[in-house]
Amino acid sequence: MIKDNNNFLKISYEIKNLVLDDIYNNLFFYNYHSRYLKKLQTTNMDQGDPHYISTYCSFIGEVYENIIYELLLKYAISNTDITKFILKGPHQNHYDNGKNGLMMDLNSQIVYKAGYKDVTEFDALFFTEDSVCFVESTIVKTTTSLRKRLRKKKALLEVLFPKLKVKALIILTKGALGINVFPPYCTVWVTEPLDDKKLLNTLIYENVNHDKRFITYREKKLIHAKDVRLFIFKYYDTLSWILRNIRKNTIKVIDFDFLSTQKLTRYFEIYSKFYIGYCDIDNFIKVLNHHKIKEVSEDIPLDKIYKNQVMITIEKTKENYELVYYMKVIGEKLKRLDLDLLENKLSISNKDPKGFTSAEVKYMQYLFEKSYKLNIDNIIKIYQSLINH
Repeated sequence: MIKDNNNFLKISYEIKNLVLDDIYNNLFFYNYHSRYLKKLQTTNMDQGDPHYISTYCSFIGEVYENIIYELLLKYAISNTDITKFILKGPHQNHYDNGKNGLMMDLNSQIVYKAGYKDVTEFDALFFTEDSVCFVESTIVKTTTSLRKRLRKKKALLEVLFPKLKVKALIILTKGALGINVFPPYCTVWVTEPLDDKKLLNTLIYENVNHDKRFITYREKKLIHAKDVRLFIFKYYDTLSWILRNIRKNTIKVIDFDFLSTQKLTRYFEIYSKFYIGYCDIDNFIKVLNHHKIKEVSEDIPLDKIYKNQVMITIEKTKENYELVYYMKVIGEKLKRLDLDLLENKLSISNKDPKGFTSAEVKYMQYLFEKSYKLNIDNIIKIYQSLINH
């Protein structure tokens, strides 16, 4: 079954049936995370064990992604609608660990980076006369998580290529759920499942390419990520621009008219949250008392909060907006604090110290001036405004 909302590209026989004849050798020039799987197999772990199944499926997913990429590369060369196709993996030798921009990283993936961190990754990326199309390929049967990830990728590409339409090519295997509920900008292709046990075992145990010839393609439409012309998205500069504009209305504290613009709606998909200011510990405790918080998921040493600052962010939900707080405990990880106003609970969770949120908080703490400090009255006013939006 093929869903094609846009009449945009048609699946080829080779892709639909995972025909490996012309691409087989090239698969041995990719890197795979198979060492741990090999170790599990040599320990005779029960293959019905959930951990084994997860590890094995992850490996199959890597192989599937590379098969799809190789077949798409050949498809792009022969398809006149595709004007440019970005090379990755063994098809190019230009790796980059740049600060900002579209590039192929050290893991041979097409990524957009900001501040040396990956904003997002694309399984493949190509262009037509009026569009940029990103590719997501997966063997995972449930597609809910995938559909959520699409929004961020689409929003970012709309910023990078403001004059082009953004489309997505989703490639799944038979039996995948939710094929008919992808958004209109998506074209969905469905392939046969990857069940070539001989290939998979060879890649696990005999992944050598000394006796194999790598097939290269020389076509003008095949390009490097670093050579793509785009509008550079300045991740942190944009965060500070949003902060300045979101706080420009001193009477309302937060400018909700600015938040509801189309441009900010797109940025919400990229960032997931905007920083609106900070408060000290005393005012944060007043917030908890104001909302009659009776339950806290873990104790926090309030005398060890870095700079005595609790960062305040605003997130967009399906129905409304909500405030989420962050604080850095000295000697510990960054903490995320979620207030459940219905259950009167405060839930605390740790954030990855190498993740974007930790980097954002560090940047915003450097950026924040006294004018961005909020007291309990300011925060209550924001909560009252949230009810009306």
